[in-house]
Amino acid sequence: MENKIRRSGILLHITSLPNKYGWGKFSKECYNFIDFLKAGGFKIWQVLPFNPSCLGCSPYSTNCSSAINPIFLDITQYLTEDEIKTFNLTTCNSLQEYYDNMYSAVKYVAVKLRNKFDLTQFIKSNSWVIDYASFVLLKQIYNCTWYNFPSEFKNRNNEKLKNFYIEYDIQLKDIILIQYLLSMQWKSIKDYANKNGIKILGDIPFYCEYDSVDVWTNSKCFQLENGKPKLVAGVPPDYFNSEGQLWGNPVYDYDYLEKKNYKFFIDRFKRLSQMFDIIRIDHFLAFNKYWAIPYSSKSAKRGKWLSGGGEKLLEKILNSCKSEIIVEDLGIISNEVRVIKEKFNLAGLKVLQFAFDSDFDNEYKPHNYEKNCIAYIGTHDNNTFMGMLNEGNWDKINRFKRYFQMPLEYENDVVVDNAIISLYRSSANDIILTMQDILKLGSESRMNIPGQPNGNWQWQLKQDFDFNLCSKFSYLANLYAR
Repeated sequence: MENKIRRSGILLHITSLPNKYGWGKFSKECYNFIDFLKAGGFKIWQVLPFNPSCLGCSPYSTNCSSAINPIFLDITQYLTEDEIKTFNLTTCNSLQEYYDNMYSAVKYVAVKLRNKFDLTQFIKSNSWVIDYASFVLLKQIYNCTWYNFPSEFKNRNNEKLKNFYIEYDIQLKDIILIQYLLSMQWKSIKDYANKNGIKILGDIPFYCEYDSVDVWTNSKCFQLENGKPKLVAGVPPDYFNSEGQLWGNPVYDYDYLEKKNYKFFIDRFKRLSQMFDIIRIDHFLAFNKYWAIPYSSKSAKRGKWLSGGGEKLLEKILNSCKSEIIVEDLGIISNEVRVIKEKFNLAGLKVLQFAFDSDFDNEYKPHNYEKNCIAYIGTHDNNTFMGMLNEGNWDKINRFKRYFQMPLEYENDVVVDNAIISLYRSSANDIILTMQDILKLGSESRMNIPGQPNGNWQWQLKQDFDFNLCSKFSYLANLYAR
């Protein structure tokens, strides 16, 4: 039966929260934001992946799809202000220096709290955490990819790994302890959100990085040749990038996954269902067909379409995952993808910024939204709406104004207001606004430019939440039954 609950929400990643000591943490600001959401009549908080970041700070590039980024740890819960000052978190000259200093602070927390917590049950309930800790420590010791680990570790010799666990028991427990503390901090935040009527919407990247715990421990789940990727993932040329995108992630071996009853995927979803009430499947198109590019290729244009796990995989996930599932279905949408969405009654995405590239009618205009969808002005991959308007494409801007029945001489801030109202009054069951669009911020506040390797994922809200905004959004939520 179609979900008839209407909801509004805000997309604001953890790192974008304000914080005294650098990027956002699992700190008091999370609770303040939940209070802001409740006061504004919002019912969803959307975040990006929580995993440790590898390439260019991207939350979609990680060395472990089950772990939480250690920089999220609220160190103020365990360290005094004098102790924190020694790590110079507020005077860093580069992002790399901040990362290094923050990781040093986190390691100090682990050493300070050694033997203060019984980790037995946490390890038992999170079997991935031993492999994660081993991977992190082996990377620190050998400073190389897992493929270049000494052969006994590269090939995961059980006897050698057992000896490694014994020899490095203290260091491994330190790494596991941080994951335990992160899990406890987030559980407290999520519980507070749920008690206040707020659901957490989190993201699952479809692919895994080659140099990751996931590939190291489950290499047969991927199309590898002599230990190296045979084919890698990406997308052909599209709206975002005329050259396509070469991601470089190894693609899955679906024959092997099916033989193993898709356990690898199911375990990932079960883990995320502990953290999120709603899970957004990124790059859902790959469930049906995926773009596979030769490993040696320098361009995404040389790829080809191959068949994915399809309905069999999706059905296994839906039957095993407790969280609500939604899908990111932007880009080249095949009829097969639409059929799968409809069969399993999955809500996809609508993006208002895509609605007015021409005078032609399209599915991204609010009057065309089906109820079972999540509508955005823009996602983390788009420019902010004000940034897009300020680019000065007057034909496109005037199409927005005519659609909203606005005088063409009105300024862009009024266009933003009308765009927000158009989403609230639309038939979409769920609408999500970015914090940047709520604050009417420009391109300097953009979160990500797809295909651009550097300079992304760094936007942060510097000021506290303005509760004076809440009455406006609470009014809209009540007026349009959200």
